[in-house]
Amino acid sequence: MVALVRVWDGLPGAERVLVGGRALTLRRSPAGSGPPPCDEHLVAGPDEASRAWLACADVIVGGAGDPARLLAAHPGCLVAVTVNERGCLVAARGLDARLDPVLGGTCPPADAALYASALHAWLVSGGRPVGTLARLTLVRGNTVTVVRVRHHPATRPAARPAARPAARPAARRAAR
Repeated sequence: MVALVRVWDGLPGAERVLVGGRALTLRRSPAGSGPPPCDEHLVAGPDEASRAWLACADVIVGGAGDPARLLAAHPGCLVAVTVNERGCLVAARGLDARLDPVLGGTCPPADAALYASALHAWLVSGGRPVGTLARLTLVRGNTVTVVRVRHHPATRPAARPAARPAARPAARRAAR
């Protein structure tokens, strides 16, 4: 699944995520009439196998694993989220967290994609640092789902050590 997502700040809509006092409306369809979106990005879903789509995705939703590894493997990606049985894990610039549903239950991939898209819009539109977020609220029609943002210390896959410069031969050192 690959989808173009457009996000509006404060516009009423069927799918909204409340982030830090802002109501972000998300739509997967082409823009109609109305104000321009505050963000537009490409989302690649958990079943996307095309390396080309993954390479240009701004948000990647993974089926399982460490979202920080998805970010490291796809440098163009700003937000990555993976889904597990308890909730979902999300990684972004300055954020490494678990999203735990407040009233129990799970965090299905469709919801995880909406949370990740809202976080992407939050980051690119100048929201407060994501480290200050405590919860995200998904409003879908008459259904409201709240997830608690449980921050973890930012951990990123270790970078390869830099190559050491070759030692100079003793004769060259002596000549200097």
